[in-house]
Amino acid sequence: MFTFQAGEEFEPSATTKRWWLFTHKTERTVAGITLPGLFQTTHYEWQLFGFLCIFLLEGFAIWQSHTEGVVITAILTTILLDFVLAVISHAFQAPICRLKNELVYASADDEGRLKRQLRRRRLWQQFFYLLILISAGLKVYWFYSVYQQFDAKAIFIATCYILGGILHIFCTGYAVFTAIHESKLRGEHNQYLDSGRKNFKIKDEMTEIIPIECIPGKTGYAQVELDDLPAATERTSNGASGRVSRLRTKGILTDGDLHWLIAFQKADEQMRTLATYGVKHQMEILYQEPVTGVAK
Repeated sequence: MFTFQAGEEFEPSATTKRWWLFTHKTERTVAGITLPGLFQTTHYEWQLFGFLCIFLLEGFAIWQSHTEGVVITAILTTILLDFVLAVISHAFQAPICRLKNELVYASADDEGRLKRQLRRRRLWQQFFYLLILISAGLKVYWFYSVYQQFDAKAIFIATCYILGGILHIFCTGYAVFTAIHESKLRGEHNQYLDSGRKNFKIKDEMTEIIPIECIPGKTGYAQVELDDLPAATERTSNGASGRVSRLRTKGILTDGDLHWLIAFQKADEQMRTLATYGVKHQMEILYQEPVTGVAK
C-alpha cells in the first residue's frame, strides 16, 4: 500500500483523491460521533485474497460441472456477469462514502435530504448484490439439473458457487477499485519525483476554524493550535466570549492524523467538535488541487 513519506510535500490530484471514496474504511466512534473514514484504506490484503479465492472456488466448480455435462458456456457467461455486477454495485460506494462523511457535519436542514440520498444508493447497491446471489443460484441449479443427486459433491459445488457470489459482493469491488487507486497514487508520486518535486506538490496550506478551545497538538503536516488573535473570539450561548482554535493542514489530512489529534483532546466536547470540523476539513481537501502542469 502507498504511504506518504515524511518530508515530502506530495499531494495527489483531486481526481485521484476521490478514488479514496471507493476503498474500504473502518468506522470509528469518538465521543458519540461515528467517523466513517475518508483518507484511509483498510483490509485490502484480505479483500485481494478473497478476490483470488473466487477463481479457485469457481474454477473447481466449473471443472466439476463440465465433467458432469453442464453447458460450460452458460456458466462462464454468468461468471463474467458476476464480475460486471460486482463492479457496478461498487460504483455506488463512492457516493455512499461521501454522503456518510457529509452527514457528520450536516445541518439539521440538510440531514434529512442526505439520509434519503444515502438510502437510495444503498438500495441500488443491494439490488445488484441480489442479482449476484441469483446468478450463483442459477449456477447451482444448472449443475443439479444435470447431476440430479443430492450428496456431498452437490453440496460442495453449491457451496463453491454461493461462497464465490458472497466474495464477489464483499471483495471484488474493493480489490479492483483499490488497485486502480493505488496505481493512480503511485503514478502521480512518480511524476512528483521525476519533476524534481515540483509537480503534484502541495499548493496551499488550508485552515479550519474550530469554534471552541482545543488542546494544541501536531502530527505530520496537521496541527491544532489556539488562535490568540482578538478577531478569533466568538460569543458563546451564554454571552461569554471564548477562544477558538485552528486546524491547519498541508496536503492530505489522513484519518490516522485526524484520529491522533482527536485522541489528544480530553473533554468529550473537544473530541466531538474537532471530529466534526476535521471531517468537514477533509471533505474540502478532497477537492483541493495540488500544483500541476510544471515542466520537467
